[in-house]
This record gives sequence, structure tokens and C-alpha cells, in this order.
Amino acid sequence: MKKSLIAGVLLVAAASVLLLGCSKKNNAAASGNTEQKVVRINFSTGSLCHAPVHVAMKLGLFEEELAKIGQKAEYVQVVEGGATLGEMIASGKVDAGYGLYATQLQAMENGLPISFTSGIHIGCTKYYVRADSDIYSAADLRGKTIGVPGLADSAVMNLKRKLVDVGIGVTADNNEVEFIAYASSDLAIALNNGAVDVIGAHDPVATKGELAYGFRKILDTGTDEKFVKEYCCQQFVTHKLLRENPEGAAAVTRALQKAAAYVEAEPRAVAQLQIENDLVAGDLDFNAALLEELNYQPSRSLGKKTFDAAARQLQAVGILKAETDIEKFIEQGYIELFGVPDGYIYDSATKTYKEINGNRG
Repeated sequence: MKKSLIAGVLLVAAASVLLLGCSKKNNAAASGNTEQKVVRINFSTGSLCHAPVHVAMKLGLFEEELAKIGQKAEYVQVVEGGATLGEMIASGKVDAGYGLYATQLQAMENGLPISFTSGIHIGCTKYYVRADSDIYSAADLRGKTIGVPGLADSAVMNLKRKLVDVGIGVTADNNEVEFIAYASSDLAIALNNGAVDVIGAHDPVATKGELAYGFRKILDTGTDEKFVKEYCCQQFVTHKLLRENPEGAAAVTRALQKAAAYVEAEPRAVAQLQIENDLVAGDLDFNAALLEELNYQPSRSLGKKTFDAAARQLQAVGILKAETDIEKFIEQGYIELFGVPDGYIYDSATKTYKEINGNRG
């Protein structure tokens, strides 16, 4: 966020305090009752990708950063089959959290009140075909059906961007592929049974399907040249939190950046933490190997570059609306919070965090 925007957020926060009035402030002081601010943070179980949230919860990083400013954390679980993360944000049940940024782009364009604040990790989405398929790359997908976790999921948004690069139509006027939504647990079965030609899935579902059925990988966002420096999962805060508690927004962002840096340095310890706390099931060696494969080095600057590139390309191909002011959308959708570094590195030997403040390209 530009300095002027940061100042604006802080001024709004200050003004909201003044509007409470002196009498209310005096009454609170007289009774000795001052309400402690709480930041409600989303989390989910069953996903290896949510390792930074699990670490920040279980190692006390959210509590530590919030305690420095006299605040505390509460955790709100997103349950598969229940209210979606977007629905929970819209209904005011979540203040901050973490997830697949591209899944929220269209919702943000339509008014979902969040802004992203840091890239957390790269590379958790993979695309597979059966071993006997004649499909070998995105260029072979014209006329094919693709199974995905949801029609607005980042697996769709990323693949549409890739398809445009190879000249395959993805717009309403020129749609040359078909996306079909399945529950994540059913994607591998759908591909194996021939219901779809390709699936796009997030780990660990993706790799488990590959190993169980012998699928062949045709695209991996963790290694593909287009996506290898793009963050799939990012930290967000709500506009309400930005207005009323910008310090809290900065605190939870720092905590999640630190947690991501810890995952990058200690993937096996994190896999064990997830299993021992019933946050993720599975085999320790398998889970640790997947976490080690993913890039959990956090970066605010590269996170914003990811958001910028995706928003511009998706508008150019008609996924985001032509009438959307894309400069404003990017400026408001990805912000720089005062007191938040570009990222952190965790040193396992000294058990300390080092701030990274230069923008990374």
C-alpha cells in the first residue's frame, strides 16, 4: 500500500476512536473495564498447505504478536461442507486468515471486503491425466473436460491463464474447455473412471491421487515457469479490521510470515505437529516430503506481484470485468501494512527469525 493509503487507514482508525466520545471513555476508565481487542483468524484441518496457520496457532505466534499490542487471537474453523471462507468473511465471522488468493478474486471484484497482505507459499496445485492419455501439456487441452474443486477455485484461474498463453479459448465467447466441479476427495476417482480428461487438485489430494492411480502430471505450479515465482496461498485481512484495528492486521500478518518461514526450515517437525494435533492425517514421511517440496519462504513483494499479474491477465481475457478499474482493484486488493517486513527467515540453529526487508524479484 502506498504511504498515503497507509496514513488514510490509520487516520480512519484514529477517527473511529474519537467518535466514541469522551463520556464512554471515562465510563470505561471509572469501572476499570477495558475491552481487549480480539482478532478472529480462520483455520481448517486436513490440508497440508495450511501448515503456517497450524504452526502459528500451536507455537503461539499469533498470540505472541497480538500480545505485544495488548490483543488476543480467536480461531474460527472453516469446515468442508459448511459455510465457505468467503461466506464467513461476508457475514463478519472472520477478521483475518489465509487461503488460495485466486479463488477470491472474482468475489473481491464483487465486493468481498478483504485485502491481501503477504505471500505465504508457492506451489500446491497440480494437474494430472491418466497414464494412457494422449495429453502431455496444457497445449493439448482444447476440447477436453477438466475436473476441479470448484468453478471459482484457483485451480481454474491458474489453468485459464496458462491456456490463454497457449492460444486456447477460455472466455464465454470462445470457450474451448469444460470445467466440472467435484468434491476434492472425488477428483482422482473421476479421472480414473474417465468422467473427465484432466484434474486440477491441491496437495495432499493431488499427490495421493498420483501415487494411488499412477496418474501422469502435466502441470505443476511449483515448477512451471509461469507460476514458479507466484504465491498460491496468501494472507488476507478484512476491510473492517483495517479500519478499526490496523495494528492487529499487521500483527497477524507478521505471525503468519514467521510461521511460514518456520515451515520452510522445519518441514518434518511441522508435519509431526500437524499429525499429533489431529490437524492433518497421513504418514509422517509422506507429509514431510510434501512440505519440503513446497516453497514456504514468505514475501509481501512477490505476493503483490502475483496478485498484480493474475488480476491484469484475468481481466484481459474477460474473467474479471472489463469495466473494473484494475489499478484501483490492485491497489485496494493488496496492501502494505506499517510494521510488516517483506518476509522472514527462520534460523533453526539459533531458533530466531530474521526480517527480510528488500523487495524480491
